[in-house]
Amino acid sequence: MRSPLWSPGARSPDAVREDGPSAFPQARRAAASNLLAMWRERFAFLGLGSNVEDRLDHLQDAVDALNADRRIRVDAVSSVYETEPVGGPQQGPFLNLAVRVATRHAPRQLLRACQAVEAKLERVRTVRWGPRTIDVDILLYDDRTVRRRRLQIPHPRLTERAFALIPLIEVAPGQILPDGRSLPAALAKIAPIEGVTMVGTQVHMPSQAPS
Repeated sequence: MRSPLWSPGARSPDAVREDGPSAFPQARRAAASNLLAMWRERFAFLGLGSNVEDRLDHLQDAVDALNADRRIRVDAVSSVYETEPVGGPQQGPFLNLAVRVATRHAPRQLLRACQAVEAKLERVRTVRWGPRTIDVDILLYDDRTVRRRRLQIPHPRLTERAFALIPLIEVAPGQILPDGRSLPAALAKIAPIEGVTMVGTQVHMPSQAPS
């Protein structure tokens, strides 16, 4: 399968039409359609953050771990931003970035994959919004809206957080939120922006990571 090129609302260029004539009986055609849906790549956007130990190493390890999943391909990595903590106990500043991934995971499967990366990097959940080795959040998934008890897409606090929106704009230019706003328009709504500083491009695409 060729790698799809991202654009807002993009789908895999190899997606097979499901509405054409077919010699399959209806049940077989439905089963084939479901199988194709499982293997079709969708674009999702994740927010990563770390504020303990070697923050850059944790971010790079998380990007590499995501890409190691057979159903996830990291497609773009934003610049790294240092940000002041929002909520929670007193703690050190975060390094944050966003990644664009092409994935064959459905939203809830992608959530489990993100949680597996957090577990691999030994994130400990003892204090809400407390210090962490890594945080991997689903910010957007294609143009989908999901409202579940354990999963909400877009991320429920995305439009309140400059540290999420600023790197997201880098990897999702032109993306439109379900409410019709562009990402820059959402960012302008919370101006002036304070406590978010670009520190560079130290975290790389997995194939470009220095040995």
